[in-house]
Order: sequence, then C-alpha cells, then structure tokens
Amino acid sequence: MEIKRMTYYNGKLLMIFVYIIGLLTACDSSERIEVLRNDIHPSRHILVPLAPTFSVEVAGDTLYHQYLHVFKGKDFPLMGLLYVDGKGYRFMGGDSLRIRALAPLAGDSCGWKGKYFFLRPEEGWNKMGYDDSKWQEGSAAFGTEGLWYTTNTIWSAENIYLRRHVTLNKEALDNHKLYIRFLCDDIVTIFCNGDEVVHSNYTNKSVGCRQLPDTIVDKIKEGDNLLAAHCYNISSNALLDYGLYIENKEYIDVDTAFFKSVDIQATQTHYSFQCGDVELQLSFVAPSLLQDQEYMGCPVGFLSYRIVSTDGQQHDVDISFDMDMEWMFDRVKIKESVEKDWRIIQGDSLYVAVKAEDVQSVCKDGRIILTQKNMMRKGADSGVVLLGYEEGEVLQYFGENLPYYWQRNKNANIKEVLRNIGDNYQTLQRKCDETDMYYSQKLSLEKGKIKAEKMFPYYRNFLATRRLSVAPDGELLCYSNIVGRVRDAFDSFPYLMFYERMDWMKGTLKPVFDFCENGHWVKQFPPFDIGFFPIAIHQESVNDYGIEMAANMLMMTLAIVKTDGAFDYAEKHWRHIYQWGNYLEKMVKKQQELMAEQRKDSVKQQETSAVKQIPAAHKEEVKAILGLKAYQELIELQKQR
Repeated sequence: MEIKRMTYYNGKLLMIFVYIIGLLTACDSSERIEVLRNDIHPSRHILVPLAPTFSVEVAGDTLYHQYLHVFKGKDFPLMGLLYVDGKGYRFMGGDSLRIRALAPLAGDSCGWKGKYFFLRPEEGWNKMGYDDSKWQEGSAAFGTEGLWYTTNTIWSAENIYLRRHVTLNKEALDNHKLYIRFLCDDIVTIFCNGDEVVHSNYTNKSVGCRQLPDTIVDKIKEGDNLLAAHCYNISSNALLDYGLYIENKEYIDVDTAFFKSVDIQATQTHYSFQCGDVELQLSFVAPSLLQDQEYMGCPVGFLSYRIVSTDGQQHDVDISFDMDMEWMFDRVKIKESVEKDWRIIQGDSLYVAVKAEDVQSVCKDGRIILTQKNMMRKGADSGVVLLGYEEGEVLQYFGENLPYYWQRNKNANIKEVLRNIGDNYQTLQRKCDETDMYYSQKLSLEKGKIKAEKMFPYYRNFLATRRLSVAPDGELLCYSNIVGRVRDAFDSFPYLMFYERMDWMKGTLKPVFDFCENGHWVKQFPPFDIGFFPIAIHQESVNDYGIEMAANMLMMTLAIVKTDGAFDYAEKHWRHIYQWGNYLEKMVKKQQELMAEQRKDSVKQQETSAVKQIPAAHKEEVKAILGLKAYQELIELQKQR
C-alpha cells in the first residue's frame, strides 16, 4: 500500500495560514470563514455522526425529496419549514409526517378480530376467496400469556396463520403512502391480498414499520381487502399483532423551497434555499471531528441556520422544525426541561436542545414542534438546533466496562455536553470552517492523487461507524461494531493519514495489539478481529487470513512510525512485530520453494510459473511481499535509532 502525505513545508504553511485567519476572525463570533466550495455530489453521506446506532444521513443533494435517515436506512422524521410573510416553504423532510390508522394495531385501539389456524393450511390461504369457515375467530393480539404486550387470544403452538379483513376507500388512498406496522415473536410474513409485503425476524419490543410498494397499493380494491400473516414461534414467548396505516399529509399546502446549492466539506455540509424574498442558509456541523480533546468523539452535533433578505427589505419570518419521536422510537415518553438557558427535550436516547428564550416548543402526540418566530423583526436572523444521542451499551473489554472517550471525566453527561456545545456553537463552527479550509487547501496540493468525492464525505462517514473509548491503561480505543477488524483498519488508513488522525489510527490498532500482548491470541499472525460489540473477547471470523493480517499490521505500523518521525510506537510492540515478520518470511520462503519445484517439471511449466510470479494485486503472494518489505524497513529504522 502506498500512503501519501503532505510535505512538512506545505503542511506548516497551511497551518500558519489557517492560524492567521483564525486570529483575524476571533474578535467577532458572527464572522465566518469563506471556504472554497466543493463541487461533489455523493449518492449519500453522513450529515451528523452521533453514534453507529444513530447518525443522521442524507441521500442525494437535496433535503426535501425524502426524510433523512439513521441506522440501517430507518427514517429520521425531521421536517423543516420556513414561513415568509405568511407563506410556508418546506426545505427539509418528506411531503408528509404523521401516519393514521386504517386498520390499527390492537395496542392502538380496542382490538381487532381475525380468523386463525394453527396447522398448515391449503394453498391460497393468504388470498381473498379462500374458505376460512373452519378457522377459529379470535381477538388480537395473539400470543402467550403474561407478556409486556396485552394478548387477547392465546397462541401456544409453533405456527399461527391469520386472516384479517379490512374495508378501504380506494379513492382516499390516492397519492398517499401506506404502511404495515407489526409486532412479532419470532418470524413473521405478512401478505396484502396474497402478495408478500413483510418478512421479518423482528423480535424486540419496538413496532416494525414497512411501506407498501406502489405496485401493491395499486392492487388494493374498493371495499373488502385481506391482510394475512404467518408467524413462526422458535421458542418460549409468542406474539403477533399487525395493522395498516396511511400517511397524514399535514403540510400538503406548503410549497417546496427552491434549492440553490449544497457544499460538502470535511466537517460540515452547507445548504442554501430560496424561500420567497428570503434566502435560508443551513449547515450541519460535526464538532466531534475536531482535534479538540474536549469535543472529540462526543455524540452531539448541530444544525445552524441563518436568514438573509434578498430584496433588502425586512420580512415576517418564522422557522419551524417538526420531529416525530414516536415514529422513531414507538411509544416514547417525551421529557422536557430548561437548564441554563437551554430547552432540552429527550425522547428515548435522542436529545434535542434549543435556546429557551428564542424558540418555542410544543410536544403532542409523540411529536416535537420547535418554532422561532419573528426572526428578522427581532433582529435574530440565526439560530441552532442541537442533536445528541446516548448509547446505552458500552464496550466490555477483557472483562472491564469502558467509558466512552467523551465520558472520560466521570462527571460528564449528555446534557452537560449539549449545553457546552450550544454555548459555544458559533466558535465551534468557526473552528470547523478553519479545519475545512485547511483540508481543502491540502487536497488542492495533492490534486489528481486523491478524489474529493471520496475524501470529504469519508471523515464523517468514518466516525459515524466508530466508537471512541478509554482503555484500562488510559489510551484511546477506536472501533466499529466488529472490534479490532484489521481489514477495515487497513482500508481506512489512507484516509486517516490524510486527515492526520494519528490518534485514531493508533486507537484502531490498539485492540489487536492488546489482544495479542495480553495472551488472548497465541497464533503466529494477528487475529482478523477480537469480537463483536459490546463484548470483545474472541475472534468472530471463522477464517484467519494470516498472511493478509500480518502484512496489513506491519504496513500500518510502518506508516505510523514514518508519520511520527520516531520509532517509539514500533518499539513498544516489537515482540509481535518481530513475530509477524518472521511468519511472513517463512510464508514467502514456502512460496518461493513451491515455485522452484514447479520450474523443475518442464519448460512449459517454467513459462506458466513465470506468469504466476506476477499475481493479481489481491492475492496473498503480493500481500506477503509487501508486508515483508515493510518489516525489513522497520528493521532498518530500528538499526538507525
């Protein structure tokens, strides 16, 4: 692997340039640094990295064609609306927000009745016209007794087959999205008029939700329709409840804002919209990406906004954010408090904070509606919405529960971090501007070597899939859902080198070194990984890929040593570096002996073997040679100490 980095001279010039700009703007917190715009358009990228289980992602350039997303593509139902002189414009979110029941879950109503059968029925049981006269009738929900969810019909067999009739007004469904909501334990398949619409192993206590494809909606008939389901209970508890819901187009009369531009930087994404005679400037900011130790890796980001009159006149301007917490977390209890000038709203593990004196809040029906009124009239043409997320689980590292890096101060809590970032959000955004300018300038010096389309979104994408914790020895750990996965670390190294994140680079390799040095791994090559979050105790992969793992670790160690300009890091782990290097020497020797044997067979085999000496780049032979060269270079550097 060839890892490129900026020369010392160019790096110093850029740092001095950024420092001077920072000094010039330090006296005025409202001043922002102009950063060179990037004309890149990734298909999707992370806007605000909060946690691997909850980071806000956007697909495409605009914010209003669909909702933002969080973990595994789940909708993040946040809608943004700007009202200018009484006229509304939607600049963020889909064209609908709430859903209402057409055929509700038992938990959302007094219950519903359906026909059920425990034995496998004949073909066509899930279609209209099937004779279910021999089936029993029962009230939902169906399941075992004593569950957290009320069950009205006892189901204790292995399988249950259900038929639920629903009367629908076909005309009322036009231009509306339909959803199946369901609870099951364990495996469920749901059909609409015979067509499969859901198949899920959804066994937790949250309600699953699936949108019906347009092809299915088109087949819905006026009047009677059938929702059929088959649920298989693997063991222990059994549960099944499902229903049909339709979107409620609350903001159907609101126009769509005119999208002007998007600018994706390393730590921020900026949007510009025209709403009548007003321009809305919107920025998603990730302070957790800064080198500042106080904020590094903290699960808080923010959305800042600014209003600019484009005709030189004052206007009546209100901005509103409508977030559906129930959609995200099911039957969530919303808690609201005002702490040190900040209104903090919590729903499940998500926290939202706004300036209490500027923004009004309304919580109803599982929604949070935040509104800042008369912005231009009050002289307040800007504002901020803070987002925070607190994961419930921590990493169990060789039997010890590790705090997250942002919690290294035992008194730290998510509300304190929210207030701190809120009080300093303008300063932090200015620091992000400086950081973005630095990396933009750096990339311009390496033009043609690194593509901006990959580089700029990567920084936030990386942190959105990683956690930062404090190891028992006080050092930083950086890991994804699979802890210490060497292949992932190797793929990310060129990017981390560009962003000069030596701390994250070392934190990514630390679990591997700890696993070996603590005696948990006895093989002659490094492990592929050391476990799946939240427990790191043994390799999850069934394959070792010994040559690849040894070569990757040696090449990454060499990259760190060269970047540090010191041998200390390799010296600290030399026993295993020496072991892995010797392992690769043996592997290369075996490969050479095998090729020598092949050359003895015949002239034809000699010709064939000559081709095999230049294998494809992904083959182990290449990895072994590159890893061995890295090891030999490390030995030379050790001698020069």
